[in-house]
Amino acid sequence: MEKQEALLRQCLAKANSTKPVILHIRGKVGQDVELNARCRTMAEKYLEKEQPIQLHCFSCEPGVFAAWRKVFPQVYASISGMVARFNPRQKQELQEIPLDRLLLETDSPYLPIVGKVNMPHFVGDVASLVAAHRGERTQDVLAAANANCRSLFGL
Repeated sequence: MEKQEALLRQCLAKANSTKPVILHIRGKVGQDVELNARCRTMAEKYLEKEQPIQLHCFSCEPGVFAAWRKVFPQVYASISGMVARFNPRQKQELQEIPLDRLLLETDSPYLPIVGKVNMPHFVGDVASLVAAHRGERTQDVLAAANANCRSLFGL
């Protein structure tokens, strides 16, 4: 863990405030809240408040995204095919993420929804699952995620 934190500090110190910082924060089951808090604390030391951030493969407990957004208003949560296996608390957190901060991903070739192979064109399946968990229309989730992606990456 110490080596990973040292490397993260080095990367954060070199971050460019005009380019998104993409963070993949994962640990053992039950560690996500603590790891997010540790990474957020490190990020606060090195990044500007308006730094754009993508939380890649986000799948946390309620309140984690709000804690990030309190410190970094330009943070986005990127939801992958793992949404197919979200537990009730992760689904609750998904519902709490504002639509204007939501991104979609397949993390291809990893994290398939079904089967062993994942492809980028399955992003619509991810959107359908996200929409179902949030009680929204798939096309609204896709449109918002598209607009958010364009905003985050300056496209």
